Amino acid sequence: MTEFTIEERAERSWVGVSVTGELVHWDRVNAHVPQIYAALAAAGGVPEGGPIYQYHRMQTVSDPMDITVSVPVGARIEIGEDFETGVIPAGRYLVARPEGGPDALGQVHREMWRWAGVQGLDLAIEERADGIHWRARTEQFLTDPQAEPDRSKWAVEVAYLLR
Repeated sequence: MTEFTIEERAERSWVGVSVTGELVHWDRVNAHVPQIYAALAAAGGVPEGGPIYQYHRMQTVSDPMDITVSVPVGARIEIGEDFETGVIPAGRYLVARPEGGPDALGQVHREMWRWAGVQGLDLAIEERADGIHWRARTEQFLTDPQAEPDRSKWAVEVAYLLR
């Protein structure tokens, strides 16, 4: 089982692209990552870590979901009209850093939901007819895939904002 922690976090600035995507076409979502890094470099910006996938709305894993593919930055920076800027809100977060890379994420999310329920933690979500809307649910990839091609060795951090 994955270890979970509660962390108080400051807001984090990011640049990125919001999309509606499906897991079966995740390559289309991932295609934005190098574009964001290239635009950031061209604008003279410096990334502060690996890409962050911010989940905003999800119904089931087989339905399209609203996400923002982003890169953390030290402060807001405009990198072009095709890109957005924003912040991941400050607050208390339920956090996991599972082993097993992206292939372990489905199980980790299920465990986090169960663990949060047992601990009496209130996730910052709103359930609507079109799915669950998150105030902040993120997956940040901490390993550079060019340095480590084995997906099972990639470090990933999962974080849910709490109320």
